Amino acid sequence: MDVSGLTISQVRDLLRCPDGVNTVLLDSLDADPRAGVRRLALRERRRRKSVVAERARLEKMRVLEKRLHARGLHRIAGVDEAGRGPLAGPVVAAAVILPREALIPGLNDSKVLTPDRRSRLYERITETAVALGIGEASAAEIDRINILQATYLAMRRAIKGLGVPPDRVLVDGPGVPGSPFPESAVIDGDAASLSISAASILAKVTRDRKMAVFHSEFPEYGFANHKGYGSADHRRALRVHGPCRIHRLSFRGVRSDSDSESALESAGTAGGATGKDGRPPRAAIAQSQLFRTGTRGENAAAATLARTGYRILRRNYRAAGGEVDLIVSNDHAIAFVEVKTRASEGFGPPEIRVTPEKQRQIARVARAYLQRHPSPGLAPRFDVVAVHYRGGSPRIRHLESAFRPEI
Repeated sequence: MDVSGLTISQVRDLLRCPDGVNTVLLDSLDADPRAGVRRLALRERRRRKSVVAERARLEKMRVLEKRLHARGLHRIAGVDEAGRGPLAGPVVAAAVILPREALIPGLNDSKVLTPDRRSRLYERITETAVALGIGEASAAEIDRINILQATYLAMRRAIKGLGVPPDRVLVDGPGVPGSPFPESAVIDGDAASLSISAASILAKVTRDRKMAVFHSEFPEYGFANHKGYGSADHRRALRVHGPCRIHRLSFRGVRSDSDSESALESAGTAGGATGKDGRPPRAAIAQSQLFRTGTRGENAAAATLARTGYRILRRNYRAAGGEVDLIVSNDHAIAFVEVKTRASEGFGPPEIRVTPEKQRQIARVARAYLQRHPSPGLAPRFDVVAVHYRGGSPRIRHLESAFRPEI
């Protein structure tokens, strides 16, 4: 084929129409004396090689589905999740049934894709899929039934959301969620199955978008950046603000009660206070236990308030020679909260230990806080949250306007 009469720009336009490109044309471009034309030919050959390799990769990822199709199973649902490891937010699962012959270029395990690439593939998958479903389990559900069972719960909800009964469910990982349909566990399924790969992208993009919404509600935690995972910035925000309503209180990174050894060290060995055997004395051990119980109660109180619509503004706020356990707000009030925790039946209700002197101290701290952080339109209020641990589970009572000191 003679291409000598074509300009380089015309050759480029010709190569943009793949149907008109064949080996004869590329051979002619390779032989052209112009370096620019030869470079275009080389680029086109590399593109074609990449397309062939990508198709081979996708065909390899379709082997599981093809075997099932050959057995007369047509609706193959891939299932995967996102968000098992974070300290906050739901775990999200997706179920996807792709058309039998679908090959979506670039489809891969969501973890190896850039956010932009995932978003583009998300749109392509939703346009192509025969059926898809999204399911999630909240932070509260994760705390109640553990992360593994919550993941399976989210998967079952996603499968139910398909709207059509799948002939087979392919699940990423070593276990299956126990849906009403035939299930197969596929180790590293997001890299071995097109259907599971598609589900991994839908689950990841859906969860990331949910965390961006939570970021607008709780900007102090930076959810848009770390998506709830335990980054240094996230842990720092937890130390300052405590958990909000979407934190997983059962996760170690959210529980801020100190490790036994470090607590004993700070309580019992400060200033060299140790017994003859080198261990902290009994008084220090008791102090450490009280410290851990108090911190545990504050965590439970903060989580309960967050889940009932309060915004945690500060934890352990110090000013004017005193400290307030929690400062919270809602649409109507800013509350200065004293948390009282007990682990036994003795000593009466925890709230009675908020003495008049303690009330005056809290009022001074509140006055200092409001001077630095005015809250127009919000009425100041003094609350007590009583936390009683019985059998490991806290019983929590929130007493609004528990006392009324002058500020």
